[in-house]
Amino acid sequence: MLTRYPHLDDVLDLRFHPVQNSESASFTPAQIEQFNHQGFIDPIPLFEDDALADLQAYVRHHEVDLQRMKDEANGFVSLHHCVPALYDLVGSARTVAHLQDLIGPNVICFISDLINKPPGQTQGGSFHQDATFNAVDARSVIIWLAIEDADADNGCMNFIPGSHKGGAVECDTNHYVVDPAKYGAAIPCEVPAGYGVFMSDLLMHSSPPNRSEDRWRPGFTATYTAAEVQPHDTVTQWAIQCSGEDVHGRWRPHRRPVAP
Repeated sequence: MLTRYPHLDDVLDLRFHPVQNSESASFTPAQIEQFNHQGFIDPIPLFEDDALADLQAYVRHHEVDLQRMKDEANGFVSLHHCVPALYDLVGSARTVAHLQDLIGPNVICFISDLINKPPGQTQGGSFHQDATFNAVDARSVIIWLAIEDADADNGCMNFIPGSHKGGAVECDTNHYVVDPAKYGAAIPCEVPAGYGVFMSDLLMHSSPPNRSEDRWRPGFTATYTAAEVQPHDTVTQWAIQCSGEDVHGRWRPHRRPVAP
């Protein structure tokens, strides 16, 4: 098993395609090389000072409502599709400028989520590849944004550097990687508040338990791809256009939501 869409396993391109960009504007050539070689780019600042304080205040004030929205969805829902402030968050100019260096000018966001791991949480730690869950070719870039500091104590993500290079690999019925240790040693990816990690959808990663006594670990994640990539099944249901255009009409992106 490669994905949760067995009927698409022979249709999807699940190989890693290195970024070819000699004129990057936001990332340095060294950062582009790190993405190609390790599957991620070390955390960079995306929200600072007042912008970070506003984001933290928004999450604290609205977290209960956002969780209720997720619970009432009877399954997964991408929050940017429902909440104007999160629509604006995934399309922020600084974030999109960096994405354009990795996937081109026509940027689509089609998944987002807010996860706040509580202190003392014991679940987590299974390695997976996000491409396994997406009915699109493996050309997506995921951004994981730390709302508060994320470190080894409160359950920062763990990566297996270079594990993206072999493309999608065998997974079990829960879509976790079978025997992840054979793909390399895992490392913690600590992320300061307001910083974001840009990672390949093929990078093996896990979200380990939050073993701290009193620290929550809120993080916002969003998945992006180029509008030129062909979507399948229902993957377009939350698609929005962050920059450029959907020239071929493949995604038919949704408008900014209206506040309830």
